[in-house]
Amino acid sequence: MLELETLHIGCNIGSVFINVLAYADDIAILAPSWKGLQQLLSVLYKRSTNIDIMCNKKTVCMAFKPKLCAKAVADIFPQFSHGTNLVEFVKEFKYLGHMITDNLTDDADIQREVHNLFGRTNIL
Repeated sequence: MLELETLHIGCNIGSVFINVLAYADDIAILAPSWKGLQQLLSVLYKRSTNIDIMCNKKTVCMAFKPKLCAKAVADIFPQFSHGTNLVEFVKEFKYLGHMITDNLTDDADIQREVHNLFGRTNIL
């Protein structure tokens, strides 16, 4: 169970606060602010050390930019920490087999699928 102060940190979707998406051993943490995400990372670190698991080297952070540039609060954020480890900011990463990018398009994922299709076709 998440600590009480983190229950309302997350993205409000249909009057429900969602802060963790998990599938098997893949976890995505969502927060609308830097402070909120750092709090969730701290809870994750505390809980994971209690049950003797750890995040691997693939742990990264991505900030999604708003569609309207005028609504952007900042372009540069302080680095997040997970325990004593710093979390790297990335522009794109692969999650559950799909490319996620910070520009909210699926162009990189489509390009990857087209490339894979060409590779499979050439084998035939």
